[in-house]
Amino acid sequence: MNVDLSALPGLRARPYRGPADHAAMAELITRWFGAVDSDGFVTAEDLDHNYGHLENCDPEVDMVMVETDAGRLVGYTRTDWNQVVDGAREYSVFAKFDPDMRGTKLPVALLEAGRGRAREIAAGHELHCARLFAGWASDREPELLAAYAMLGFTPVTYGATMVRQDLENIPAAPLPDGLEIRPVEESHLRAIWEADIEAFRDHWGFSEQSEEAWDRFLTRPHRDESLWKVAWLGDDVIGQVRSFINHDENQEFGRLRGWTEDISTRRDWRKRGVARALICESLRELGARGMAEAALGVHTENPTGAFQLYESLGYVVTEMFTTFHQPLD
Repeated sequence: MNVDLSALPGLRARPYRGPADHAAMAELITRWFGAVDSDGFVTAEDLDHNYGHLENCDPEVDMVMVETDAGRLVGYTRTDWNQVVDGAREYSVFAKFDPDMRGTKLPVALLEAGRGRAREIAAGHELHCARLFAGWASDREPELLAAYAMLGFTPVTYGATMVRQDLENIPAAPLPDGLEIRPVEESHLRAIWEADIEAFRDHWGFSEQSEEAWDRFLTRPHRDESLWKVAWLGDDVIGQVRSFINHDENQEFGRLRGWTEDISTRRDWRKRGVARALICESLRELGARGMAEAALGVHTENPTGAFQLYESLGYVVTEMFTTFHQPLD
């Protein structure tokens, strides 16, 4: 992948070097989050996991790293692709850069490099559906938002991080009759994973999941099944909330936060209070573990009304994310 640095003297491009780059990448992301007062947090170990389970991406050719002549990493871009079920093939263009590079042409240069690599990848694919460039940025990243706009990307949908700032006054919300929460056993994991996939089949950007995704699920950092709340009807998983606590993140920010994430309900059980009951149980569980607040990520235009449900349970938006598209052809 080539990146035009002609307008950025003192910088040079090089290939991705595998896990040896992850500490520097995590440091760059941490600097950025700190500069923009974002809740985000990542460690080298998180990147080891993420990059160890990439699909439709070969980072040795689908990434480019930008560093100073002294060897300090100041930015990188990555391209991958995803086939949306009954939809377009999306070629994602992703970039991160050092806050010291705000006000320079580096964000645009990184995205242009990623878009160029996406065109190369797409040229090797048989044309059988619409093809799009895709990208995303937080409202805390105005330079990246502006770079996407400058290159002709259009906002298409939005996501958010939401936080419930205390774990008090959690409402009573019983499960529907016939459902029960059971402790998670190892033998349950495949059924839980498959139920979550099936529940999200009608959501924005859904794509079929592979065995690599199953392995990523099994090896996910911070996984703690003792926090999960899974509702069963006989042998069937009806709904789930797979909470976790990121102790490294809490130590970094000096807080006590748990995450109520991976929330789903089987489609024929929606609008019957399953998710509300499981979230309330999850909040109580996090409080019992010593947490003081809870957070989650959500697609604000989720067809199930999830955003409105979370608002009704006391979660408030702390950060917004924009997804962009641009026709490739």
